[in-house]
Amino acid sequence: PDPGAKTNLPARRGTSCALIYLDLRVYMLLALSATLASSAEAPVPDVHIHTPLLRSSKLSERVGGPVYLKMDALQPGGSFKARGIGRLCTHLVRERGVTRLVSSSCANAGMAVAVAGRALGVATTIVASDVDRGCRLLESFRRLGAEVLLEGKEWNDADARARALGDEPASAYVPMFDHPLIVDGHSSLVEELFSDRNGEPPGCIVLSVGGGGLLSGVCEGLKRVGWGSVPVYACQSERCNLLDRAMASGRTPTPTHIYSADGHDLGTRAVAQAALDCSAELDVRSLLVSDSATLAAVGEFLDDERVMVEPLCAVALAALYTRPELFRQHGSVVVVVCGGSLCSLDDVVAWRRRAERGSAATSDDDEPGHGHGES
Repeated sequence: PDPGAKTNLPARRGTSCALIYLDLRVYMLLALSATLASSAEAPVPDVHIHTPLLRSSKLSERVGGPVYLKMDALQPGGSFKARGIGRLCTHLVRERGVTRLVSSSCANAGMAVAVAGRALGVATTIVASDVDRGCRLLESFRRLGAEVLLEGKEWNDADARARALGDEPASAYVPMFDHPLIVDGHSSLVEELFSDRNGEPPGCIVLSVGGGGLLSGVCEGLKRVGWGSVPVYACQSERCNLLDRAMASGRTPTPTHIYSADGHDLGTRAVAQAALDCSAELDVRSLLVSDSATLAAVGEFLDDERVMVEPLCAVALAALYTRPELFRQHGSVVVVVCGGSLCSLDDVVAWRRRAERGSAATSDDDEPGHGHGES
């Protein structure tokens, strides 16, 4: 498709689709920079693209009805976080005159900050802890021009340093998900669905939940476009069930380490209050998926759709793969493929082997807390 269609990017006539596919994220980042630089009439442009909504023949066959993929894995930086974090970063730079953005995320949120900083032409600092020393994204941050600092033994230490740096003149700390402008930015996903479906609501929306930023944004978008009655399946893996526990008890769980299905610390210690509020207001249905099924879904989705996602994104996909009968009643399904930069082909092979063994227990080389955090 024309890379400029239904996006805020300029069309590139005569550019081969194969070239765009091979260098998609590089293209998007360069085009975003050009768009932001020339947008004098738009004081707060968006640092994200309008992603495609694609029908999945394999999942549709599995579920027994149409299943559509909202492909936010194609966002600059590789995840949906380009929406909300990009919105906040653009506001900080254009409206408050910030010249340095600071993040404590060595995962998708940090990548979104680094991409936004590069597109907006400002400095970016990512503060990592000792457990993140082996994270492959550190080099990705540097290639985007970000400064990478190491502070303390775990995420709390790095986050405290990042917040202190954010208090310095012309600097700003960028949270991972819990900010009104981030929620507002994520809500653009539903506005795109409304446009792509010509106002026809889906039978349900299926998404993954970690800290609750995506859920908060989707619920805000549903209210905004008049789709407040659409059920939302908030899918969580076994060790990342803060929302499920909060919904069951009616209160926020005690802050604690939470891990994705592959055993990595998400960094955040609590679910967003906005996610709890919208879960009480709208038809949000918590759904737990086993860690092994989540890991298996990464490889299965790669086989089916030729798209690589990380385990936290794959939770929603695993729900469709393992419990298709649950969604058959809804007629049509939209699943948010929220993406993620924290995976490689070697990871997918390793996760598939662990899933085939029927256990998501971590190996000696992949213990919780050793590696990257997810936000």
